[in-house]
Formats: sequence, structure tokens, C-alpha cells
Amino acid sequence: MRNLESVSAYLASPILRLNAHLSTPLYRNGYSLVLSSAVGSGLGTIYWIVAARAYSPEILGGNSAAIAAMMFLAGVAQLNLVSALVRFLPQAGSRTATFVLVAFGIATIGAALASTVFLMGLSMWAPSLGFLRANLGFSLWFILATIAWTIYVLQEGVLTGLRQATWVPVKNAVFAVSKLALLAGFAVLLPAYGVFSSWTVALVVVLPVNWLVFCRLIPKHIQATEAQACDLDVAQIARYVSGDYFGALCWVAATTLLPVVVTNEAGATAAAYFYLPWQVALLLLAISPNMGSSLVVEAAFDNARLRAYSYSVLLSTMRMVGAGVVVVVAAAPYIMRVFGEGYETESTTLLRLLALAAVPNVLTSLSVSVARAQRRIRVVASTMALLCVLALAMSHLLLRISGITGVGAGWLIAQTIVAVVAFLVQLRPLWFSQEDDICAVSLKPLDGAIPNTADSRGLLAPPDAVDQKMGD
Repeated sequence: MRNLESVSAYLASPILRLNAHLSTPLYRNGYSLVLSSAVGSGLGTIYWIVAARAYSPEILGGNSAAIAAMMFLAGVAQLNLVSALVRFLPQAGSRTATFVLVAFGIATIGAALASTVFLMGLSMWAPSLGFLRANLGFSLWFILATIAWTIYVLQEGVLTGLRQATWVPVKNAVFAVSKLALLAGFAVLLPAYGVFSSWTVALVVVLPVNWLVFCRLIPKHIQATEAQACDLDVAQIARYVSGDYFGALCWVAATTLLPVVVTNEAGATAAAYFYLPWQVALLLLAISPNMGSSLVVEAAFDNARLRAYSYSVLLSTMRMVGAGVVVVVAAAPYIMRVFGEGYETESTTLLRLLALAAVPNVLTSLSVSVARAQRRIRVVASTMALLCVLALAMSHLLLRISGITGVGAGWLIAQTIVAVVAFLVQLRPLWFSQEDDICAVSLKPLDGAIPNTADSRGLLAPPDAVDQKMGD
């Protein structure tokens, strides 16, 4: 009997540890955001497989470039209020609803203006997207779609800041399934614009999510955090947003303008061969900022544990990204073969290079999250600016030399350079400070152990102790 009890306890122990791990807000919200990206990317891959088989590469390339332009304009218009929502909503208290409404209002006006200006100068900066001005109705459609996508993006920041990130994968799954279902019908009804149409019509999902946020989640958040609420300093938030906006804009430019660059330089067919592996790679790139968002939220409640939180996030993120990169690199030809004839030949090497770039991006993204938690906005801006300039410049140069494979090489080189700089400037001082004398102890934590920030002895705390602190 005693042996059976011992066996039962042994089997139950990992389950209990996993449950305690997932009950910790840092991990639960971080993993929820990663799961959201995985669900969105998985269903998105199916979406692009169907699109690649239902539309010619030329039509697919033009539609995908239009979607990328819409996402870029939304990134410009939302002024990086996502970051502000994540950073300040945890302690907004009774002003939570007002804060969210103001953010939505500012972003809506910004999206309308940005998309209108973009359409007015379309012949100057994106002549290949001239179909967006085919008629007044289509132009209005593009403007409304940009507004809807802006709100859709902000909703993720709201849910994360409310510590309700478990709703994010649900929202993204509904959107992904909706656009996939619409794609099949629009392939017949709108053969030239079915991809863009299915993507934008599915954005109607923002309406029920807004109802959930304002009618259910915000009242619950106010009640749960009333004792920890702080007065929102408008000037402080404005400084944070204005400084962080430049860095976020650089990241948006680096990730959304590449398809437009490829379209203008190499044509719509090359853009299709680039865009599909880019979508696969974006899943790996999304893991790091998703975990970083959870880090920023928890640091807002207790900044003293930032060192421990950041090291733990590094280990968790590197495990997920590393495993994903190994799978993608090994299976790259099979992944691209699914999209149809020609993609395996044209895009396999590109996909491998883009996937490898996700490894150094872990350090880059983590350093940005740490800087946001510390409100070191200049560090955020300079890091993202360096990445944007290097990525776009090197990708553009190597595109002319090696085609779309050169874009992947440029992206990998840029990520590696910025990761080295980010580690030396931001992360190394945080983890290996002289006052903790951490260099004097072993740098091989056991089973996820991380330096304990509760004292200044530089000791390595066991994982159970860290999880307990994070859950306090």
C-alpha cells in the first residue's frame, strides 16, 4: 500500500507542478498569447494554402501586399497604444473603461487619416496597389478595414493588460476560421480581390469582443484591483507613448513593409513566394514579444522582481523558439510543398533563414520588454530603429543580388547584430550586476532556476520558490 501511495505521489507531482506553473500569471498570460499566435498562424497557414491553390501567384501577391499595407497603416495609426494599455491598465482602477475608450478613439481617428493619405498618394509610393482606388466604394472599404484592424490589434493589448489574455486565442481563432470560410465563397464571387475581401470582412469579430471587454472584463478587473489602483498621470502616459511609438513604428515597418518592398522590386509573383514563408516565420517571431508582454504586465505590479521574471521568460521563450526553429528548418521543403507547385523550389531556403532569425530575436525582444518595464523608452526606440534600418537596408541590397533568398539572409544578419548589442547594453547589466556578484556563482541553473531578486546574495533560487513568488 505504501508503495502504491509513493507511485501515485510520484505521478501526481509533475501534474501539480504544471498546474502551479500555469496558475502563475506571468506564465499563464504569456503562454495564452503564444497559443494565440500558434492558433492564428496554424489556421492562417491553412488559409494561405487554400488561397495559393485558388488564386494565381500574381493575384495572391497583389492582395497580400494590400493586406500588408493595411496592417502597416494600422500600426502607424494606433500610436503604439497597445504598449501603453499593457503597461498602465493593470493599475488603472476605476478609470480603466475611460482609458480604453480614449485609446480606441485616438486610434480610430489615426487609422482614418493614415489610410486616406495613403490612398491619395498611392501612385507615388505603391503604384502596384492601384486597384485599391478602382472606385470610391473600394477606397472606403480599405479605410474601414484599416480602422477595424487597428481596433482588433488594440483589443489584444486590452485583454493582456486586464490579465485576461486567455481570451486572446479565442478571439484570434474565431477571426481565423471566419476569414477561411469567407475565402472559399469569395474565390467565386470576387476572383480578383477575394483574399483581401475575406480577410477584411472577417474583422466584424471586433464587435462581440468589445462587448465582452466593456460589459464583463473591465468591471471584473476594477473590482479585483481596486486596492492596487493608482491615479493615471496623463503627462506620464503621453511621454511613455510618444517615446515608445517611434520604436514600435520601426518594428511595424520592418515586419510589414518587406512584402511591399519585394512587390515593388521583384514583382507580384516574387511577392507571393516571399509572403507565404514570411507568414510561417512570423509565428516564431511572435513568441518572444508575447512572453514579453506578460513580463511587462507583471513588472507593473512588482518591478523589484524584474530580474527574476526576465531570466525566467528567457528560458521559457528560448525553449519554445528553439524547438520551433528545429522543426521548421528540418521540415521547410515539406511545408512549402503544401502551398503548391513552385513554392518548394523558390521558398525553402528563404523559410529556413527567416526561421533561424527567430533565435537572436529572443534576446532583442526581451531587451525591449525589459526596457518598457523600466520605462527606458530611449532604449526601446534605439533598439528598434537599429533593427529596422539594418533589416530593410540589407534585405533591399541582398534582394537585388540573391532574389528573395537574400531578403531572408538580410533579416537574419540584422537580427543577429541587434541581439548582440541588446544583450551587452540591456540584459547583461540587469542579470550580472556587480552588487549581486552573480558572476561568482554557477551560471547553470537547474531545471529553470533563476537568480533570486528577493535578496542581494546572488544565489540561485529553486524553481518552486520562484513560481511561488511570481504567484504572490
